[in-house]
Amino acid sequence: MDLAVFETLSKIFDADANIRGNAEKQLQTLQSSPEFPVSLARLSLSQELAIPQRQLAAVTLKQYIESHWSSKNEKFVGPEPPEEIKQTVRDLLLRGLTDPDTKIRVASAYAVSKVAHNDWPEDWPNLFNVLLDLIKSSNSNDVHGAMRVLTELISNDITVEQFPQIAPVLCPQLLAILTNDAQYSLRTRGRAVSIFRNCLEMVFMIKEDHANAAEQFLTPIMPQWIEVFLAILKHQTQGDEERRLEEYGLKLEVVKCINMIIIAVPKFISPLLPQLFEPVWMDLLDLRSRYINEFVTDGGEANGSFQDSDGDIIGFESLLYAQFEFIVAASRKKSMKAIFLGQDGNADFLKEMLWVTMSYMQMTEEQVEMWLTDANQFVADEEDDTYTYNVRVAAVDLLTALELRFPKEFFPALGHAVQRHLGDSNASRAAGNSDWWKIQEACLMAVGRTSEELIQALQDKDAPVNFDLAGLFEHVVLENMKLTEFPFAQGRAFVFASEYAQVLPTNLAEQYVRAAVEALKTTDGTIPVKISALKALNNFCKHLDPQFISAYQTPIMEGSCQLLPYTTEESLLLVLETLTAAIKINKEVTASYESVLVPSLLEVWKNHPSDSLLASYVLDLFDDLAKNEIMYVSLCSKILPYMREVLISGIPEMPMLASAIDMVAGLARGGPSPLLPEFVDQFFPPLMHVLWTVNDNEVLQSGQQCLKTFIGKDSAHLVQWRDQSGKSGLQYVVEFVAKLLTPDHSESEALFVGDLIVKLIQKAGNDIGPVLPDLLNVIISRLTISKTPSFIQSLILVFAHLINTQMETVVQFLVSVNIEGRNGLDILLPVWCENHDSFSGFYALKVSSIALSKLFLLNEPRLQSINVKGDIIVPAGGRIVTRSQSKQSPDQYTTIQVPIKIVKLLVSELNNSPNAENQGADEEFAESGDEEDGEWEDEDESPFVPADEFAFLSGK
Repeated sequence: MDLAVFETLSKIFDADANIRGNAEKQLQTLQSSPEFPVSLARLSLSQELAIPQRQLAAVTLKQYIESHWSSKNEKFVGPEPPEEIKQTVRDLLLRGLTDPDTKIRVASAYAVSKVAHNDWPEDWPNLFNVLLDLIKSSNSNDVHGAMRVLTELISNDITVEQFPQIAPVLCPQLLAILTNDAQYSLRTRGRAVSIFRNCLEMVFMIKEDHANAAEQFLTPIMPQWIEVFLAILKHQTQGDEERRLEEYGLKLEVVKCINMIIIAVPKFISPLLPQLFEPVWMDLLDLRSRYINEFVTDGGEANGSFQDSDGDIIGFESLLYAQFEFIVAASRKKSMKAIFLGQDGNADFLKEMLWVTMSYMQMTEEQVEMWLTDANQFVADEEDDTYTYNVRVAAVDLLTALELRFPKEFFPALGHAVQRHLGDSNASRAAGNSDWWKIQEACLMAVGRTSEELIQALQDKDAPVNFDLAGLFEHVVLENMKLTEFPFAQGRAFVFASEYAQVLPTNLAEQYVRAAVEALKTTDGTIPVKISALKALNNFCKHLDPQFISAYQTPIMEGSCQLLPYTTEESLLLVLETLTAAIKINKEVTASYESVLVPSLLEVWKNHPSDSLLASYVLDLFDDLAKNEIMYVSLCSKILPYMREVLISGIPEMPMLASAIDMVAGLARGGPSPLLPEFVDQFFPPLMHVLWTVNDNEVLQSGQQCLKTFIGKDSAHLVQWRDQSGKSGLQYVVEFVAKLLTPDHSESEALFVGDLIVKLIQKAGNDIGPVLPDLLNVIISRLTISKTPSFIQSLILVFAHLINTQMETVVQFLVSVNIEGRNGLDILLPVWCENHDSFSGFYALKVSSIALSKLFLLNEPRLQSINVKGDIIVPAGGRIVTRSQSKQSPDQYTTIQVPIKIVKLLVSELNNSPNAENQGADEEFAESGDEEDGEWEDEDESPFVPADEFAFLSGK
């Protein structure tokens, strides 16, 4: 078997495609043999084979374990090997942990970790003891292999119950490895720290329930670890560049561990933070010049990382992230306040810290090169809430954290640091350094990102802050706006000015807006300048008084529309966001530009049918345009025929269909009531055809929302409208509702059907009177099989609304319902009571609560006989329950009567809704009942009458 496996593996990478294909097929056949994993394990350990061949066997074994070892694995395909084979493989894998070759140890460790995830401790009880013996060994190879496994084991597989037995014997051995720098590599010592950090994470998880045990475990060991950490942080390798980089890896693990200690068990480290802070700060200061020389300076060669023997990338950028995080955490502790602010409160160290932080905020040369050609990446990376993470972003996070921690002292210190940098930058410029602008850009970014806080501080009449913002504008911003040869500096000046738009003098505001508009419209402008001009104009439109910017509204819209065909993804979203802000400045100006604006936006919408985020931006734009009564009729005359063609064209893109329906719904919401006749006459027929023939979640949900708006705005037109056979629009809607309520449609497809029914009752109660009982009967029937909370909420709110207006009639109807021997109350109330506290939205909760309170006050005897789920029954002893145990023994609940449950729900809601928080919510309630008209249609008589015309609802 070993020979067959070896020969097959040897052919896997053969240059001949036929040989390679046959070998792959043969390998699949061999995998069904129980001996296959044993052969792979033996081949990986064979000292007679070359390392690449052994490594291939080990990698193949790892893949086999993932797909065959246990049916619990996500990638399991089978067959699973018998237990005696597994035991043989486990024994062989442990031998691989001590192999002389690093690659084989790493591959074996990975395989051991995969097996352990399934087998330890039940089927592999001696694994931890074997690993413990290995890390006690004097052989560094043994320690290395075992540490690789322990890293995964402690991180992913150890349980709360196992931790008290494992940690006390493991942590002393880890500390012994960490302190033995003569025998063990920096990487192995770093793994010891990483495993200890995982132990601390476990302590953090259990300390609330087992405080004494955590205290007893940590008290004797923490001083020893922190003492070693301090020595490591203070050490500086000299002369050996590779070892120095590897030392960064060890320091990274130490700082990450210290950060975990601050979070998990701060009392053990808070008094020692000043001692630990000093070497971290010195490293940060020392790395500053290296970072600038290698990453920021034009022509610098980045040499801040290398690949260690395990294949891991070690670099000082990761160390910087951990150091920034440490500074943030340390700054929040009382013991550090005197260091940052000084004994006399002069905040000298805070000034120095901000000076260093802004140094790390400079653009790297790699970023400059990338952003000059990639507009989307520039937009994505420079967003305030960017998903990108790099040193620049991390430094900004540190800056904002320091502002939050020291709000009074921050801005004077920032001003001091900015002036220092500007002086250095001017000197660098005079010396001919081409990178002089980068620190100025970073300074403006720092002051710009804290604009709201600085404006507030400057306007504080009691204690105005000392910060020369006017000087910054006069000497830096105005000057940098002219720097066409330095596009990032020019662009940052635009953005910075817009961030302070609220406090700009009128003459300066108009000057900056004009400059940004010119930069946007110029044909030879670079990507950074145009993108920055868009950002600036977006801010100006939002924050400046319309009188200062209305003269530039047309150029802003024109410049933005010109960019629409040439931008994509993030940059296109920015253009649309700028347009959204611009069209709100002056309705007359916007209406005059409609002939260009609307076709341009429709072209964008048509060209990106599957981009839901982009579509939402375009839809928001059209929603805002629909609120402009000057252009509303003309807008509808262009949009409605266009969207009608989309619906009748039979396009396959479902997101585009849904988006078309959403756009028309938005037009309807923004318009008058009743709607323009074209909404029902032109758009309603193809809409109903699509909703009846398409089974797509998005389309059906959008259709429900659109019909809800049509009914709310113009129910009379739907009642009067007839097709060629004489069928009314209302009848179409009711049939669609009935279809959605059948079990054939998923809960997701019918997600808003309850809202649609409520609107039907509100606006067309008399017209649907004959069918309403059967409709409600179908709702009750659907509740018996419903699972999704949001769908259940939608259905229950139909009855909540009815109970709030016709309670006794509704209760009598529910009593008369009979579904498999249960009446409507027996079905509705248990589901209602179980889901009420998970309802989303204040309006929904309030409608539900009022209805429940009315049911309680009704004092209906039949409610007393209905039992519902009460409180959870807590197991005796309060022992921690694992996931597998919870599946075998689900949570148990008491049963209580409905009136008692209602009281509990209302009391709970009252406790969770303080009066102070409800003031704004009351306004929401007033506005949310009906966005078109808050009144329910008056009823001359009960709608609960026989239903002949709509008998299909009840299956008659």
